[in-house]
Amino acid sequence: MRKRGTTVAALAVTACAALAASIAVAGPPVTGKDGNSQSIDVKVAPKKLSKSTYSPASLEVTTKVTSNSANGVPSPAVRVVVDFDKNAKLYTKGIPTCNASLIQNTSTEVAEQQCGKAKIGSGKAAALLPVGTQIFPVQQTVTAFNGVPKGGKPVVLLHTFGTTPIQTSFVLTGVVSNYNKEGYGPRLDVEVPLLAGGAGALTDFNVKIDKKYKYKGKQRSFISAKCPNNKKLKNRGAFTFKDGETITAYSTQSCKQKK
Repeated sequence: MRKRGTTVAALAVTACAALAASIAVAGPPVTGKDGNSQSIDVKVAPKKLSKSTYSPASLEVTTKVTSNSANGVPSPAVRVVVDFDKNAKLYTKGIPTCNASLIQNTSTEVAEQQCGKAKIGSGKAAALLPVGTQIFPVQQTVTAFNGVPKGGKPVVLLHTFGTTPIQTSFVLTGVVSNYNKEGYGPRLDVEVPLLAGGAGALTDFNVKIDKKYKYKGKQRSFISAKCPNNKKLKNRGAFTFKDGETITAYSTQSCKQKK
């Protein structure tokens, strides 16, 4: 029985890795004392940006966690704090907002019907979900919405939905603030709901924010960025897990300056 359980876990991890390969490859992993290995990768596009003026851009964030636990399921994250380079900023005026209650426990189709005008991006995710003695890899669709501000701060809602082999749906709520320290600027503080009461865990998460729109007769972009003198944009993510451990992973992207 033990051998069979180990085999099932190995197959689940392999299948989940295959799903992850279709999502993206994150940056260098950092391993914690609990056996979780966490990485983050942040990409701003286009790579060529102005040195002094903020230009419209997209922002893609990819995270990945693995575990050396017996069944391969990591301790699940309950909070993620991502600090972006100070040369990136957000603009949300003129974008409709979505109330999280409208998209809780819904499919992607229903979520977009409810809050389509507030959509700002999309992506994919993968999770490991134990059911009985088996562990199932679950692929999910991620849809990002502009949420109702909290305490005057912008909110990003990350709706996830998957049906194969088990239906799952939940919403991650991220509050954006201005950290403005250590060379970082915007800070995204995300609450991560537990999957199956904490038995399951998100292993891969990818979302690309690329909202462009017109407001008061001018073209706007949810994300804008510029390329500093050192031609590098740095980012970091602090991941706090259910077992109490926090792992901080880093990501650096090179950029080019427009002449």
